[in-house]
Amino acid sequence: MSPLLRMPPLLIVNSLVRRDRMACLRYGVSVLFLLLCISAAGCLRTMDALDPRGLPITTTSARQLHSHVSFLANPALAGRQPGTPGNRQAAQYIEDQFRRVGLQPLPSLGGYRQSISDRMGDNIIGIIPPTDQPGPARWIVIGAHFDHLGYPFLGADDNASSVAILIETARNLAALSRHGIMFVAFNSEESPYFGTTDMGSQFLFHHLPPEVGPAGNLQAAIIMDLMGGAHWSPLKEAIFATGAEKSPALYRRVTHTQVPALTVFPVGIHLVEEIPDRGHKAFSDYDVFRNHNIPFLFLSAARSPRYHTAGDVASTLTYERMAATVEWLRRLLAVMAQDEEPYVFDAQRVEFADEAASFRAIVEQALHEETRIPGTSRWSLWKLEQDAEWLREVSGGEPTPQRLERLERISIRVQCLIADYSGCFTF
Repeated sequence: MSPLLRMPPLLIVNSLVRRDRMACLRYGVSVLFLLLCISAAGCLRTMDALDPRGLPITTTSARQLHSHVSFLANPALAGRQPGTPGNRQAAQYIEDQFRRVGLQPLPSLGGYRQSISDRMGDNIIGIIPPTDQPGPARWIVIGAHFDHLGYPFLGADDNASSVAILIETARNLAALSRHGIMFVAFNSEESPYFGTTDMGSQFLFHHLPPEVGPAGNLQAAIIMDLMGGAHWSPLKEAIFATGAEKSPALYRRVTHTQVPALTVFPVGIHLVEEIPDRGHKAFSDYDVFRNHNIPFLFLSAARSPRYHTAGDVASTLTYERMAATVEWLRRLLAVMAQDEEPYVFDAQRVEFADEAASFRAIVEQALHEETRIPGTSRWSLWKLEQDAEWLREVSGGEPTPQRLERLERISIRVQCLIADYSGCFTF
């Protein structure tokens, strides 16, 4: 954006008055033309934003999920900030639910709590132990953070939605024959703890319980964040699966697992980490596993306009899609249990053709008048038209650095529009 447009209107006028008359005229006309263009850019017809409060909650699973989120995102818990009474209430609720759905505590912990510190609070861990395992067991971690920013931010989507899915997946999962499963509700993921030794996932990784053993015994980590929100109707039955592309066998399981009423878009983690206004940045509990070459899958429904706002409340989530995700995870974990060989990890590996196909499907819908993303400006539409043309051309092409960078630009533009940020055409 032009520095001139970032100035208050009065300063613009004062700046122009100090110039000679002809320069003032030129600048005035230019600014007027640009402001008219910006005004016209907002007059594009788009579909209405999705209001999840009008979506039905009909299945037993969806009602259970709604119950969990309603407790965790209740104003009485005041946003679940680490070290607060509300955070400790949330931890107790999750522990009670783990016990109720049949998860076992780790003997070495003497219960379901892994204390990070007296000040911070605990990670909550429950397990389905491995069976029929002659040698050292391999473990699958499935986790989501339960802390949030504190009042008035109640954190329904971020991240009570994922914790609810975690609990209900445990309820619906039978014991696996080859792998143990460790369900973890991580504490202290949000700022200022992200990336520090106080971050719950960092603490778990560097203090793995002796029942698990060294990190080499981890078959994979499945991490969830922002699993309930939706702003654009075409994505109300969709989630994004990222990171598995680094491990071919895991990626095959992810892309071959299907359930009705759920679309799973495979995209590369390098695309998800392109964040509007923040650049290339890790942002969830998968980071410590990725950094230590542990195969991982990161699941998210993407940011909505309610992300990190006081509007992120229990009534604004898509509970039937969350219920479909529970079933998808149950099926995924069942087939992962069949894999005897450790998953390999290749930090440089991408699945460019699938990434391009995922965004081609999304961008094509974003171009149609009936399904344009709410708030799309004329300039953003023009950029999306260019994106769609490029995506058609690169179908099946090689992942050159230039193509990967272009796809990252498309990803950040789509994220920007879905989250209803301004200036999406600039990416």
